[in-house]
Amino acid sequence: MFPPRGLYALEAFNPDAFLALRLEATGDSEDFLCEYANPAVEALLEENPLGRRLRSRWPELAEGLSAWSQVLATGEPHTRVLLMRRGSGTRRVLARAARVEAGLLAVWLADVTDTERFVSETAAFEERMLSFVECMPTPFLALDPRCRFVYVNRAAEQLLGKRRQALMGRTLEQESTGSPSSALGTQIRRVLTSGTPVAFEERFHSRWWEVTVAPTVDGLLVYLHDITAHRRPSTVPLASRTRLGRSIGGACGKRYRRHR
Repeated sequence: MFPPRGLYALEAFNPDAFLALRLEATGDSEDFLCEYANPAVEALLEENPLGRRLRSRWPELAEGLSAWSQVLATGEPHTRVLLMRRGSGTRRVLARAARVEAGLLAVWLADVTDTERFVSETAAFEERMLSFVECMPTPFLALDPRCRFVYVNRAAEQLLGKRRQALMGRTLEQESTGSPSSALGTQIRRVLTSGTPVAFEERFHSRWWEVTVAPTVDGLLVYLHDITAHRRPSTVPLASRTRLGRSIGGACGKRYRRHR
């Protein structure tokens, strides 16, 4: 590999693959000749492309080559995902192309296979968590930092006597009718101030509830457990409910932002 020209000096340190390509006529067709490739390119393509033509050596890039010709013609950048066969598998490579000067193209290649898989698996996990929360027999609420509802499960709808669509954006204070001695407001302010989960007992709608309030990056999670019959604390440790809440809270917050 030749020493990088001044124009590409910083690309030598780029963890993503970078190519400088020159469009050349080859018989009845066109191909791109590689004028510069940073070290990351060799790892991605499994060989050094410097001084070689891409279409003849890497046919899996053919999808991108026609689009890159348009980039040179119009000056409009282009981004797409290319499929590249590696061993027995296929990698998904995000290709971004931009014109540097007449006839010269800059292309950045990033393998996004693992990132896309992680995003997909995370989304599937969040959907499973939401399904779990929705089926919980006990009320569960997610509130933003201003104590407005961002999610309620079916049990919470029944407790509050309203559909979730009617609750979204309203505050917990607007919907609760606690007694003057209610600890709910005080405890919520305590969690917002300290960032520490709390558990306490509260009388609401003529029943006694063990209430757990836990902080998240998006606001608060509120769990209610009916203890009217026995007034005993839940056997589930507060720390365990808090860890579960972090996963549920992220899922609820993302679903709210996606649908509001």
